[in-house]
Amino acid sequence: MITAVDTNALLALLYEDEHADESERELRDAYRDGRVVVTPIVYAELAADGHFDSASALDQFLEDLSISLVEPSRGALFRAGEQFREYTRRRPDGLQCPSCGTERAVSCEDCGTDLTPRQHVAADFLVGGHASADADRLVTFDQTFYGSYFPSVTVRPT
Repeated sequence: MITAVDTNALLALLYEDEHADESERELRDAYRDGRVVVTPIVYAELAADGHFDSASALDQFLEDLSISLVEPSRGALFRAGEQFREYTRRRPDGLQCPSCGTERAVSCEDCGTDLTPRQHVAADFLVGGHASADADRLVTFDQTFYGSYFPSVTVRPT
């Protein structure tokens, strides 16, 4: 069994946040069941966090957790692109107030094009595409997102 890991599960461990215990438990179970892997995008997101001073420090962190860095297949990359296209198609125009729900159309002052929010980026879809095509499950704390765009992926924790 192959378990892919999302960045947020590893950040939970690094910062000992409210998901740290759950993340540790899921990763321990995944290791017992087979291989545990991350994609280059997760590696890059961890590097961008600033917690690690060097690539060797990040490599050591992953090695300590018995996590391998793997390249996603072409099928995974294609799936990521398909679902990102679906996301941009579904995404509403304008912005919505998180407090009251009022929707507002916002246009670019220079060219007049309607602006849309970018809540998820292609990186999220690369993680999901990899998990759906190349792994058996995904450890993440963004179950709703991955369940919506990659329903075939077994997401842990549930």
